[in-house]
Amino acid sequence: MGFPEEFLTRKNETRSYGRSEWNIRKRKMAKKVRQIRTGRPPKEISDGISDRILTTALGLFSSQGFNATSMEQVALVCGSGKHTIYRRFESKSDLFLAVMEFQKRKFFDLLNRIECDKESPLRTLQESCRRLLELVVLDEIVDFYRMTISEAEQIPKIAANLQCEGNPSYLKIFNLVISAQRSKELAQLDPKFLTTQLLQVIAYYPLNEVLLGSKEFSSQSKRSKYFEKAWILFLQGAGGPKKKILRKKF
Repeated sequence: MGFPEEFLTRKNETRSYGRSEWNIRKRKMAKKVRQIRTGRPPKEISDGISDRILTTALGLFSSQGFNATSMEQVALVCGSGKHTIYRRFESKSDLFLAVMEFQKRKFFDLLNRIECDKESPLRTLQESCRRLLELVVLDEIVDFYRMTISEAEQIPKIAANLQCEGNPSYLKIFNLVISAQRSKELAQLDPKFLTTQLLQVIAYYPLNEVLLGSKEFSSQSKRSKYFEKAWILFLQGAGGPKKKILRKKF
């Protein structure tokens, strides 16, 4: 006894649908396998892997130095394959320079959280400088600068990387100085010179003192008192009050 024609037709359609669905699943699985084999994960995952590698490398470079850190050690600690790291960074020097850029971006993001006061660019400059002082004496920033300074002789590109005028933090303060000059809140002097002198007293001197072991900036209250004195010095200069010239009457 044969099956009705309608039943056979439905059965064939079901088989055809099943095969089609299975083929789609196989293609998806094959695509995933190809991604794994070629080492090309989606951009979001790839960015996450790069950040993890750089964070791990930063910690290792800071704690044990450039020479004592190997690419294999970075791979082991961060849980990535050695080839995954070499695809992104051709050498340990390239990884070190990438770590510098990574840390500079993090630093700038923290500094950039100060909201701009459109009514008073000088006030924005003041708060940005206050924030900058708090950031440069953080342990991780001090360790970062100690690391880069100690390795500058081995990797010549480090010195160029740390040049002030190419630094995002320098450019931010520089632009705020120009804005304050345009609003007539600062003297119309060379803005580069003003920016350099301001950063010297607000950031470079405190960082250098902490690198040398000074406790002058060890608490928030100490930093606040120092900042107020430094800011007044920047605005008023070191000169005394102008003496009035008395003219003799004839």
